[in-house]
Amino acid sequence: MCAQSTKKQKNTLTKDNLYHVDKSKSNTIDSLMKASHSNGILIRDNVIIKHWEYDKNINQKIEVQSITKSIISLLLGIAIDKGLISNINDKVIKYYPQFDAGKYSNEITFKHLVTVSSGIKATKFKENYGNHNDMPPGLDARYHNDHFDLLAKALTFIYDKPLLEVLKTNVLNPLDINIEWSIDGEVLSSDGKTIPVYAGYAFTKWTAGDLAKIGLLYLQNGKWEDKQIISQKYIQESLTPISIPLMVSRPNQDVRIDSNNTYGYGWRAKKSPNGAYIWHMSGNGGQFCVLIPEKNMVFVKINGYSEKYKPYRRLDQFLDLLLAQ
Repeated sequence: MCAQSTKKQKNTLTKDNLYHVDKSKSNTIDSLMKASHSNGILIRDNVIIKHWEYDKNINQKIEVQSITKSIISLLLGIAIDKGLISNINDKVIKYYPQFDAGKYSNEITFKHLVTVSSGIKATKFKENYGNHNDMPPGLDARYHNDHFDLLAKALTFIYDKPLLEVLKTNVLNPLDINIEWSIDGEVLSSDGKTIPVYAGYAFTKWTAGDLAKIGLLYLQNGKWEDKQIISQKYIQESLTPISIPLMVSRPNQDVRIDSNNTYGYGWRAKKSPNGAYIWHMSGNGGQFCVLIPEKNMVFVKINGYSEKYKPYRRLDQFLDLLLAQ
C-alpha cells in the first residue's frame, strides 16, 4: 500500500536539497498557500522539493488541531506492538476499569474509538457536532472529539505514564522531532497516583517539517532509516477504509452518509480521480498532511484557524495539483 523508500531523508532545509518543480504547478500551489497564510512542505523521494512560510517562520510550531487524533492512533499502535494491548478488537474496559463512555461502555473496543465508531455522544465542543445521544458501537462512524479524548485517557492508564513521554521515547526522539502538547485532564493509575492526560483530540504544536516526518514514517511502512518505529501491519491497517459508512453529523442537519470520504485508524481518506484512496491527517483550518504513495510524496499544510485564515483552503483544492507533479 505504501511506498518503501531506500534513500536517506534530508531533514534540513538548505540550498543543497531545495529545488523547484514545474514552475506553473508550483506557482499555483504557492498562490493557494499564500492566500491561506500557511506554512508547508513538499517532500518527494525523501527530498525536500519546496517549503512555504506564510504563517510563521518555518521553524516555529503551529497548533494543528485534530491532526493530533492521528498521533493518538500512532500511540495506540505502539501499545499493541508492545503487547500492552493484545488486540485492537479488545474491550477498552478490560484494560482501563475507569472507562466511562455512557450506556455502552462495556461493549466499546479500541477499534471503535480509533475509527470514530464507538457510538458515544459528543461532549467536547459538542456544539460543532450533531450526535448528542449514545448509540450502540459499530453501526457507523460519526466523527467528533470524544472518541480520542477517551482513547487518550485509556492509553495514559495503560502506559502508566504521560503520553508525551511515551511519544518522545518511541517516536519523537528517533525522528529528531520536538513538539508542544497541552494537558487536558488526568487519570488515576492502578496504584492511585495521578497522571496528566495530554489532549487526545487537539492541541499539539508542530513545525511543517516535523509533521512531514510522521507522514514519511507512514509512507515508509513504519520504518525510519534502519529502525522499525511501528509495525508495518498496524500502518497498513490504519490506512485501510473502514467497512461501515462514515457519516456527516452536524448540528441542525440530517445525518447522511459521506459518500466522498472514508476513515481508517485516526486518518481520513478521499478517492482520487483514478479511484485510489488518498490518506491524510486533518485539522481545523484546512490543515493536513497528505500521503501520495504512487509518487512517494508527502505534502503538509498547516496554519491558524481564526477569521484571518478564512475561507479555509482544504485538501480538495490541492489534490489535482499534487497528483500532476
